Amino acid sequence: METATHGRAAWALARYALLGLFSFSLTAIGPMAPALRSEFGLSYTLAGLHQTAFALGMVATGLFGGPLIERWGLARSMWGGMLVMLAGEAVLSLAPSVAFTLGGILVASLGATLSMSAVQASLAAEPAERRSRMILEGNMTASAVSMVVPLVLLAGTRLGLGWRIVGPVAALAFLAIAGLGLRHTPPDAAPRKPGPLAPGSVPDAGPARPRTAPRLGAAYARMWLALFLGVAVEWAIGFWAMSYILEKPGSGPAFASAAVAGLGLAAVLARFVASRLGHRLGEGRSLALSFALALAGFPLYWLAPSPLAAAAGLFVSGFGAANLYPLAFSLAVSRAPHALARASALVPVASGSAIGLAPFLLGRLSDAVGMKAALLSVPIGALLAFALLAYDRAALARERGRS
Repeated sequence: METATHGRAAWALARYALLGLFSFSLTAIGPMAPALRSEFGLSYTLAGLHQTAFALGMVATGLFGGPLIERWGLARSMWGGMLVMLAGEAVLSLAPSVAFTLGGILVASLGATLSMSAVQASLAAEPAERRSRMILEGNMTASAVSMVVPLVLLAGTRLGLGWRIVGPVAALAFLAIAGLGLRHTPPDAAPRKPGPLAPGSVPDAGPARPRTAPRLGAAYARMWLALFLGVAVEWAIGFWAMSYILEKPGSGPAFASAAVAGLGLAAVLARFVASRLGHRLGEGRSLALSFALALAGFPLYWLAPSPLAAAAGLFVSGFGAANLYPLAFSLAVSRAPHALARASALVPVASGSAIGLAPFLLGRLSDAVGMKAALLSVPIGALLAFALLAYDRAALARERGRS
């Protein structure tokens, strides 16, 4: 009994760690941007295009990765996807030009997103009483790992490797995770094959694609859009944080790195609080409160003349923004229990689109009007999300009134 319990705990921890490794690969791009701009002489727009390359891989995997997961199964998709990610990281670390950095990031994204999609599908399939908590804990692990990124980059500078240290660190981390989790991966961690359907019966919501795909519905679509807006707000705040704080008088690489690490700490704390107290408020109210906190910290981050005050505002905004994705994801899949696999598979399309568009468009705006003015897109996105959540609450009330 104790061995079985240990195995389940190791399996859960391995999935959390794989989400953390995905987060490491994704989060590293923003703090790398100043070094990439310096080495290759890039504009804000071209530096932001690296995040778009990762997002493109996320969207492509979200749209077309389902058949691969069905063929390979969840376990092979989790571990095999990470091997593809490491191949992309190797190309990135050895890149002689921007074409190779973009290509390496794209390949890394394709593999990492395949792995992340399989992990999240397995978490979404957990019993309802554990699903939200496990999703939050997995994302809390991802946030903790993101705190390490600026410290890794500082170590790379000290060792003479610079931003190219990211690939070797990712490879070492994967070896450690595989050593922990491979032997505890359950043999049935693969999608079920569709069985024969009785005449007139409805296909179940297993990970395999049904013969007639059920509609996801308007409630799911609203939460999908809320997830898109939440990720856009989070990445508009976080991606350029290193660059924005470096522009403050009296700032420097060490302080900016510490501020970005603080952003990761804020995310860890926020997701820990949500995993323990979120059930008291409910996911809908918790999501609205998270948007409010992200909005509350933004004026201090945006207007503060000193780096220290800006870092404090960044911490508050990051505390709120950290739960936008996991809460919206849990709400979205709960709105489509009849089509869990399709609902989970479309999540990377929303998050990937937001991650690709927000930093890139903010970079374009920064080249045109300066970063300070461009960052006004953050409160606009948060206010749009508030309007959407209010409409969703009213729509659900009307639907309950009819039934």
